[in-house]
Amino acid sequence: MSEHKSKFDTEKLTEFAINKISEFAKKHPNETFYGFSIDANLLCLNSEEEFQKSLKYYREKFGGYDTDELITDLKENTGDWEYQGFAEFGENSGFDMDEYNEHYHEDEDLQLTSDYAKSMNKVVENLKESGVFELLKKTDAFYVNRIEHNY
Repeated sequence: MSEHKSKFDTEKLTEFAINKISEFAKKHPNETFYGFSIDANLLCLNSEEEFQKSLKYYREKFGGYDTDELITDLKENTGDWEYQGFAEFGENSGFDMDEYNEHYHEDEDLQLTSDYAKSMNKVVENLKESGVFELLKKTDAFYVNRIEHNY
């Protein structure tokens, strides 16, 4: 069996992300970040400060958001993050949108082992190992992950 060649260049993607996170960290030295996610081709970060603003807004606009579960859902939803897509992977950075779209339309079991899933998991591991997140002020519970984008 021949080795499947990924359509994602994880080294290039990692290098791109490290550069973008480094630039971002210089512009946001006073915020405390709790999470980084790769969401489709978007690089996303959020800070405690921005989360508190979102939580206040949602409570005022919609009411509720008073249980731990609802607060956690809001906190972890990259769609509500202030810095969702502060940078985007593209063709030049080693991302294959056609391959991602294929992944997106697979059933959930296949999504777990797709080329996209494996490649982004590798990028996440590379970023964790790189030390780039040391440039950010972080919470003790800071996390780095990849999420499945859902609309």
